[in-house]
Amino acid sequence: MTPELLMPAGDLEKAKIAYQFGANACYGSTSAFSMRTREIGFDYKTLKEAIDFAHSIGKKFYVTLNTYPHEFELAGIKKHAKKLISMNPDAIILADAGVLSIVKKIIDNYYSSMSKSPISSSSRLRSNRKIELHLSTQANTTSSESIKFWAKQGVSRFVLARELSLKEIIEIRKNIPKKIKIEAFVHGAMCMSISGRCHLSNYLTGRDANRGACAQVCRWGFAVSEEKRVGQYMPVEQDENYFYIFNAKDLNMIEHLDKLATAGISSFKVEGRNKSIYYCAVVARAYRKAIDALKLDDRPKVFKESAKELRTVSSRDYSTGFYFGKPSSEATNYKTSRAQSGWDFVGIVKNNVKNAHRNITQKGHRIKSIDQYLAEGRGEIFPGNKIEIVTPDKIIKIKLDKIVSPKGQELEKVNPSYEFVITSKEDIPTNSMIRIRN
Repeated sequence: MTPELLMPAGDLEKAKIAYQFGANACYGSTSAFSMRTREIGFDYKTLKEAIDFAHSIGKKFYVTLNTYPHEFELAGIKKHAKKLISMNPDAIILADAGVLSIVKKIIDNYYSSMSKSPISSSSRLRSNRKIELHLSTQANTTSSESIKFWAKQGVSRFVLARELSLKEIIEIRKNIPKKIKIEAFVHGAMCMSISGRCHLSNYLTGRDANRGACAQVCRWGFAVSEEKRVGQYMPVEQDENYFYIFNAKDLNMIEHLDKLATAGISSFKVEGRNKSIYYCAVVARAYRKAIDALKLDDRPKVFKESAKELRTVSSRDYSTGFYFGKPSSEATNYKTSRAQSGWDFVGIVKNNVKNAHRNITQKGHRIKSIDQYLAEGRGEIFPGNKIEIVTPDKIIKIKLDKIVSPKGQELEKVNPSYEFVITSKEDIPTNSMIRIRN
């Protein structure tokens, strides 16, 4: 069976774009009791819309409920879980045993009440598909015995700890029932602590990483200070003011997906709910093409092309994490914690505004029509810039000799939120991403 591509969704727009560019499923939630409390755009209304949208196009949506709550939060978590379950997502992703117990009871009560209520046949069909329970990577699952224990509690899928090697995953897969599914991260930021169990953020900023409020202190620059030399800072092993000693490179397994599939991983997970819509589109597109090529003879070529595309997305450089052994010093970016790339996301195609030249013929031969598309700026674009338009299927290259507004006025440049018109002989789907080299 072809592995699932599971993409992050920080809001409704990101979810729709991830699906359009190749995701089979998305995961996300509101900021409450989730491992991402900052910059999350979902509220209950839009989260329900995302779940319904996924189901309308035959795809899935998993809701996260994976923090470790304290006693005073239990009443709130019960109320929150009831709202999430009433939305009928495909799965709840959780990490805490107490939360699991709460969620199981609510799900059982929900389906019991659904079976007794007068509902339509289509709704009853959906109600017969019980919400799955997935164990978050936060639970630090590293062995088959742990999986067997949690499976007895009703968990059907396990997001493995990122600290496992490929060899270990193969052994785990051999020692668990076939019906149990395993999921693993293939792309995104890596935490310097075991499965995110970190207290640096809490200690230095008061923001609890284990309850979704991580300040990413590990990305800060550090230097050594001697107690009697106040204000004198000594760089660590290099001639710069600071040294990023905890700054792990991002994970990127796109050239090794065949090995992961052979190991028995049924879902390839991408990190990044706080990332941009450009990240959602390009990463989903790259992994979609690589997954689709798993059974093809030319998959190494497709893997390399997809890997090249991932270089257009901001990253802290890439590594293969723990998959091929414990990371060496090469898996840390000591120079900068800032995500970088050679490309800038500068716009998004909104829709087709008019057919400029449709059904033109020349000497009895039909030639391609030229369409105009409305685009919205997300960065600066100048006349003469060479842009690339990333669609789910292809990349279109255009030189903008001039830039025109929807009213036909020539623009000196495009700024964020400006609308402008792109003319192309090729079809450009809505939500295609526009980028330029920086």
